[in-house]
Amino acid sequence: MSLTCLKITEEDYTDLTISVFRIPTRERLSCMLNSKKILPSSEKLPRDWRGLCTLLNYTIPLGCDPIDPIGKIFKFCEVKSTIANFLKCLERIDRYDVIEETNELIRSDIIYFKEKQYSIAHPETVIHLNDFNLDFANTILTLDDEYASKHGLPFPKYDAFLLYDDADIHLAETVIDKLEIEYKLKLCLKERDLKPGIMFEYQSMVRLISSDRCKWLIIIVSNNFLNSPWNKFIMNYAQSLAVGQISKIIPCVFSDCILPQELKWFAYIFFNKKNRVYDPWNKLRITISSNINNKILTNFIENNNYQKLKLKKIDE
Repeated sequence: MSLTCLKITEEDYTDLTISVFRIPTRERLSCMLNSKKILPSSEKLPRDWRGLCTLLNYTIPLGCDPIDPIGKIFKFCEVKSTIANFLKCLERIDRYDVIEETNELIRSDIIYFKEKQYSIAHPETVIHLNDFNLDFANTILTLDDEYASKHGLPFPKYDAFLLYDDADIHLAETVIDKLEIEYKLKLCLKERDLKPGIMFEYQSMVRLISSDRCKWLIIIVSNNFLNSPWNKFIMNYAQSLAVGQISKIIPCVFSDCILPQELKWFAYIFFNKKNRVYDPWNKLRITISSNINNKILTNFIENNNYQKLKLKKIDE
């Protein structure tokens, strides 16, 4: 299997199901298809989610007008309908505007899926920092890097990289709100922060996790996360980095799940258990910001000693 396998072919559309669609694609489809259209298609089908229900053999109960019908359709048929079949259904309800609007998103989803499959099947292609031909310090990995490069600023450092499964986005949003908004910490997220257009997305993740640009790796451990070969691939690689190094992984558990053997040596933070001894959010904040606090404390001590030295010299 070579890198040419990552090129998009017609077979990808006929072989892959719409389960490969990522959140931005699904949100765009929902935005364009959830609103009811008055005029029908040339086949007398509703030009919205109702037409898709008919063509995909999915029936929403009578009297039920769901907030996100496209989301419900995806839950029902995402593993049953191929991408080609889904696009054909859009053609039959005369929604060529939707096809055109989501074309690049869908192509990106296909490449992303094939990239993940390739990296899982060929873990030997993971490149270690010492093997990079490019100067890592000058490699643009995130959108923040791109901005910094354009304005002559140093590349930013992140307090932690947040790794989670797409199905746990609600938990990720809770962590983001708590750490970034309330605690003013800086996180790096794959979907939000990594620079698009990179051949192997996991390489950017690996570079950040492996370097001092990301102090910690926070993993939202769940059954969804552990059922994904891609997530386990990244987790196992990050775990291998900890051998002979200071631990950088913080597993966080928000709901009951089977804890992975790969992380059995790491101290978990449980958010699903009532504990009067400690506040898990405060423990996570202190852990992530400890390096920053130590630096501040060190600077304070050094400045204090310097001031004492100056006073001593004046007295002499």
